Amino acid sequence: MNLIPWRNKGANRLADSGERSLTHLRDEVDHVFERFFRDPWCTGLWDSLWPSVGVSPRMDLAESENDVTVTAELPGIDPKDVELNVTGNVLTIRGEKKQEKEERKRNYHSVERQYGGFQRSIQLPSTVDADKVDATYKDGILTVTLAKHPEARPKRITVKSE
Repeated sequence: MNLIPWRNKGANRLADSGERSLTHLRDEVDHVFERFFRDPWCTGLWDSLWPSVGVSPRMDLAESENDVTVTAELPGIDPKDVELNVTGNVLTIRGEKKQEKEERKRNYHSVERQYGGFQRSIQLPSTVDADKVDATYKDGILTVTLAKHPEARPKRITVKSE
């Protein structure tokens, strides 16, 4: 005769659901970290929120000893349609994309248009001087150079030996 150990079926159900919820929580946390490390500034989030516009510009942010440089991809956008604002240490780039493509081939004529407004704000790594901003646009690339405040620049301290 074999003995089968008795189990409280209600306790098992609770343990199983607890294990499943912990596994689910761990999977969700892993997913959040994976998304963060793939796209730390959530640029893909804007593309998914505004799929009809689809003109969220990609940006690079670089810092040197004296300035901060922001580079944004704005292909097909007239520089006159771009507005820049600096408030504190936040740079906002706002504009509108108007694109018209006309292609004529043998027996047909097609015209494609893409319109849409965009706005991107980026937190700058240090305090900048809003009066010393230089913006250039060439080949679809907007480069914004912002001078740092003298207080924000690193100061070298010499160590004296005795």
